[in-house]
Amino acid sequence: MTAHNVDDGGMTAQGKMMQEDTTAKAAEAGAKGAQTLMRALDILDQVIGGPVRAADLARTLGMSRTTTHRLAHALRSRDYLSATQDGFALGPKLLQLGALATEQADYVRLARPYMELLSERTGFCVFVGKREGDWSRHLERVTGRQRLRVSTAPGDRRPIAETGLGKALLLDDDDASLERLYRESKDGKLPAKQVATWITAMHAHQQRGMVLHESDLGDGVRSIAVPVRDAKGQVVVAISIASAAHYLTDDIIDGLAEQVRETATNVSAALGYQPR
Repeated sequence: MTAHNVDDGGMTAQGKMMQEDTTAKAAEAGAKGAQTLMRALDILDQVIGGPVRAADLARTLGMSRTTTHRLAHALRSRDYLSATQDGFALGPKLLQLGALATEQADYVRLARPYMELLSERTGFCVFVGKREGDWSRHLERVTGRQRLRVSTAPGDRRPIAETGLGKALLLDDDDASLERLYRESKDGKLPAKQVATWITAMHAHQQRGMVLHESDLGDGVRSIAVPVRDAKGQVVVAISIASAAHYLTDDIIDGLAEQVRETATNVSAALGYQPR
């Protein structure tokens, strides 16, 4: 009979070595699998902006042409890539997933944690709203710590050119659209100079990528609003903070504006937006 060394747990030395070897091989296989997955994802990242030839993919990603072709054709076989005259492009599976993600996006659910953090840091009311044709609809509000609070409530609808949040939803509109919406918000004929001044102000908002709004309704409300973009770069909702002007003062508005911008950037990233 052959004798075997046995440890305190009852396993032979030979058995222990075999187990360690199996564990090491499994870990190595897992690492290789993760590396392969990351390389495949790198390929998908490269073709987001348009078709890319396999040779260019290999050079950009530092992979061999053989590996690049193998991974690209594997992705193509599952419809994550498609082959075009200009190289590999996004496939129907990804386009389908993108459409489903857009349809199923719950903007309030995604934005709420970021809104709560912004309100906690600043003490101000934070709003999220969307565009409904020529109107803006407030979807959700996180109440701040000020004694005097903005009365706007979730569900309220306003002419889109009338509020800071509404203006943020218009930052991609052209001048013709802006003029029409501004005139309609005032419900009457306006002097050409007044319209031109408003559009010039909107150009400044567009350049900043945010709206610094002074209400002209006589309610003394100030607001800061920034658009939120989806994976296509389209404005889908806007984030804003609003308060009485004696709370939202000139000496703090710049710092607050950056915090609102950061919040909108984080929500946009959660929706798949990547600035180019």
